[in-house]
Amino acid sequence: MGTLLEHVTGRTSIVDEVLTGGLDDGERLADLELVGCTIRDTSWAGATLAGVRFERCTFERVDLSRVAWPDSVLDGCTFTGCKALATSWAMLREPVLSPDPCTFVDCQLSMGSFAGLDLGAARFERCVLTDADFEDATLRGAVIDESSLAGARFVRADLREADLRGARDYVIDVREARVSGLRVDHVGSLGLLAPFGIDVE
Repeated sequence: MGTLLEHVTGRTSIVDEVLTGGLDDGERLADLELVGCTIRDTSWAGATLAGVRFERCTFERVDLSRVAWPDSVLDGCTFTGCKALATSWAMLREPVLSPDPCTFVDCQLSMGSFAGLDLGAARFERCVLTDADFEDATLRGAVIDESSLAGARFVRADLREADLRGARDYVIDVREARVSGLRVDHVGSLGLLAPFGIDVE
């Protein structure tokens, strides 16, 4: 199968290919564009993806734990069954044109940093986001469904029109976030009242 670096050597653009090559801890993939590619059943844990653009790519069962994304772009990508523990998503670059939102399904995303990112209209379905950091992130219109947000931080986050009706385990201080139009269910509403010391029985 070979490593991913062996497969991409000398190439600057890859279109509509299936990639299964791995990246070892500390390896660096740089200055590459992937369009419509499927990355599956591999590990990039601990790697650095520098200046890499992923457009309409699909990640299936990929270990992205501790991956760093300096100056990289995710444009309309889908992550299914992936593990990304303590991953530095916050290093992603915001391009001149806003990228299409990404979708995360059945992913383990605990301890990830999304601080400052534009996650508007993103979807998280059946994900674990324990201790994730959304400080200063834009989640306007995002959907977080059937997902755990235990210990997640939303200081100065933009949650306007976000849909958290299927999310659970979160506590959000509405004095420290933008929440106009935020949709929650009865269980989730307890997480909005908790910072005020209000118990609902």
